[in-house]
Amino acid sequence: MVHWADYMAEKIIRERGDKEEYVVESGITPSGYVHIGNFREFFTAYIVGHALRDRGKRVRHIHMWDDYDRFRKVPKNVPAEWKEHLTKPVREVPDPWGCHDSYAEHFMELFESEVERLGIEVDFLHAYDLYKSGEYAGEVRLALSRRDEIKAILDKYRERAKQPPLDESWQPVMVYCPKCGKEADFVSWDGEWKVSYRCPHCGSEGEVDIRDGSVKLRWRVDWPMRWAHFKVDFEPAGKDHLAAGGSYDTGREIVERIFGWPAPIDLMYEFVGIKGQKGKMSGSKGNVILLSDLYEVLEPGVVRFIYAKARPNKELKIDLGLGLLNLYDEFDRVERIYFGLEHAKSPEEEEELKRTYELSMPRVPERLAAQAPFRFLVTLVQMPHLDDDGIIRVLQEQGHVPGNLTGDDVERIKLRIRLARNWVERYAPENVRFSILEKPPEIQLKSEVREAMLEVAEWLESHERFTVDELNNAIYDAAKKRGIPSKEWFRALYNVFIGKDRGPRLAPFLASLDREFVVRRLRLNG
Repeated sequence: MVHWADYMAEKIIRERGDKEEYVVESGITPSGYVHIGNFREFFTAYIVGHALRDRGKRVRHIHMWDDYDRFRKVPKNVPAEWKEHLTKPVREVPDPWGCHDSYAEHFMELFESEVERLGIEVDFLHAYDLYKSGEYAGEVRLALSRRDEIKAILDKYRERAKQPPLDESWQPVMVYCPKCGKEADFVSWDGEWKVSYRCPHCGSEGEVDIRDGSVKLRWRVDWPMRWAHFKVDFEPAGKDHLAAGGSYDTGREIVERIFGWPAPIDLMYEFVGIKGQKGKMSGSKGNVILLSDLYEVLEPGVVRFIYAKARPNKELKIDLGLGLLNLYDEFDRVERIYFGLEHAKSPEEEEELKRTYELSMPRVPERLAAQAPFRFLVTLVQMPHLDDDGIIRVLQEQGHVPGNLTGDDVERIKLRIRLARNWVERYAPENVRFSILEKPPEIQLKSEVREAMLEVAEWLESHERFTVDELNNAIYDAAKKRGIPSKEWFRALYNVFIGKDRGPRLAPFLASLDREFVVRRLRLNG
């Protein structure tokens, strides 16, 4: 059972040959927030690079910020007056929020800081700087000189898609006006380094030098040019780009025929969404979940695990509701399996799970840090009498974490406590939330139920120390000897403490409360 990243690494080595360095690439236009759907491309490139490194290969992961692309539309969360900046490079559009030097930098800096928390090594490159420095000048000139061939390639695919051919005036480049910064009309090329332009926005006209960076390749040409320029071996892409006749197909022909480099090996990835949320996420529409949002409820390792275990060609739905508790359970189990504290159903499954864990982590920890069960933390953080240290004490008393904790253990537990608090506040369904009643409720209880409560109170008084299992047995025995149905008995107990018919697992919950408080509450209702 080979992990998909290992399969791709082997394929890259087999098809590209044994190289001194392999280049994997991801990229995006920073025209809005870089969300968890965009991150799938980034992480897919990263994890395949990770698998190559595990084979002793040197890998360069390039993430291209296409910040020289046009500002095409004003998002809903941006003032309407920003329409005056339309068709400028997004790197030259002012930041509407006033906290960065440009619109593009507002989004790029956030994503880079988010990725840093994952411990991923990556070269963030900027198309704006590469064009402005003249690094692409030779390729731009080459594309102009072979304009007819490029147009013929694009028209061939347009014909297959039953689309009209490109206009005879079409050029493989666009020009930014040196006066107002907006997209200008291409007039002519002198066969060397000069392009004549006319600006429909400010009325200026003249010549620009390709080497100064005012002339940019259109994206259908820019993408394959970049493959050749950086000698890219692997780049994942969304299913829209990899559709028959799409930008990857045209790019493959252009890079091989015009720029003389074999197209990189591709891997299609499906969309990422949030369970229960309709429609595709869009940075410009504002209906996005960011890595920052995931970090509010998930450890970075769990975030990596979500993407590492899912095959890229399967749609990924992240559940921030009750499914998040199952996710933590699954991650903790895989982590225990990796460190040999638990075993999978078969050797094959165990091998695959261990590999998934390895690929989820930039560096596998030397030892297993204490795993505070997230599901139980959700209960503990709702108890007003417990601060962080109190929660850790309960975890130790109930055997969930060791009695002798290291600094790393405490740090991890306190992180999970904070994440559990955030989850309860933001995503927990109503039936998971509770609060301890300050006063016992006025409810009618059957005599046998009141007697059972008194018995449990007496048991607690006589047991200064006990395990959760022992308390659980005492609770069940008190009801069983009186013939009280379990559902009725538990409903009564939950109502006495939290005023609800259902709640967290009862024995661990009561064991986490102050013993004297539990006794008083049971006696007042007994």
